[in-house]
Amino acid sequence: MCRAILLALCVVSSSTTMGQGILSRLVGGRRDWGKMEERYREVKGERIGKYLAGEHAGKRVLVLVWPKIPAMDGQVIPERPHVAVVRGLKRGMKGMVFVGVLQPKFSADVAKEMAGPAGARMPFLEMWFGVEELNQELLPYKGKYDILVCLARLPGVRKMTGVGWKTTSYKELSFWQEKRVSVVVAEGSIAQFEDLIKAGKVCAAVVGRQGLQDEDYQKPPARNLNKAFNTRLILITPQNVGKHSAYFIAR
Repeated sequence: MCRAILLALCVVSSSTTMGQGILSRLVGGRRDWGKMEERYREVKGERIGKYLAGEHAGKRVLVLVWPKIPAMDGQVIPERPHVAVVRGLKRGMKGMVFVGVLQPKFSADVAKEMAGPAGARMPFLEMWFGVEELNQELLPYKGKYDILVCLARLPGVRKMTGVGWKTTSYKELSFWQEKRVSVVVAEGSIAQFEDLIKAGKVCAAVVGRQGLQDEDYQKPPARNLNKAFNTRLILITPQNVGKHSAYFIAR
């Protein structure tokens, strides 16, 4: 329960008094919850970066983040959650080439439609940020990166239903056909990617640790990087995927 509310409010709380009040009560009145969550995001990025630097030294890394969605009810969000993850990633990936951050953009008419109330706009993200759109965004980077680090849920993984909705499978994303490109799935469900991890096409995946309790989300991050990362997350790779079969049950 605590985890779900934290995730739902992590963006809202950065710019609203209401969000700050809810999270303050949720984490026992901590005044430093914002800094704590920011540090956990940095830890996530740095752990990924260090793994990549150790296993894929010298490779070129492109980072995919969520499209820039207008803030709820027109409020300004000073920093998106991915910023801290990217900061940590760059710190950890020494000896690698950072190509840049790809943040897909919506057309002006779609952006205007999505600027409405938050509850009404989420379906539009699924409808307007699909496999075809991402493939188009990736075209300028073709041949310029070796690893795509996904800090956004890949489109087409979750099947959408509804009148007039058409969902193209994530299997049609262009980078799967590029032999030299591998992927880090660091956001969203990883249940469908077991075989791709085993094959090394997904060279790493990050998932929330199972069985955590509410109090686990109130623990400040440890100073040791691996210990801080392991407090909440698991890094699944081709080397250890066999030990984490429980994360691939739902397909």
